[in-house]
Amino acid sequence: MDKVTVSSKGQIAIPKAIRVALNISDGTKLTVHVRGKEVVLSKYASWKNLAGSGAGHQIMTAFASDKQRERKREYSRP
Repeated sequence: MDKVTVSSKGQIAIPKAIRVALNISDGTKLTVHVRGKEVVLSKYASWKNLAGSGAGHQIMTAFASDKQRERKREYSRP
């Protein structure tokens, strides 16, 4: 588990190993959620990135399924 320090401006630096593992680079948008006493950062899924991914499917069903897989993966991490 990596530790980070919050700066006086409320900023943190995401460790390189995590940025590489999640393909986070300069300009990547993240969402911030509070889950109990935890702060959770998630990659922002813009609708533009999903364009065409639902071809032949109901887009909301595909999106909901993807979000459910993300949540299961997040909750299973130690």
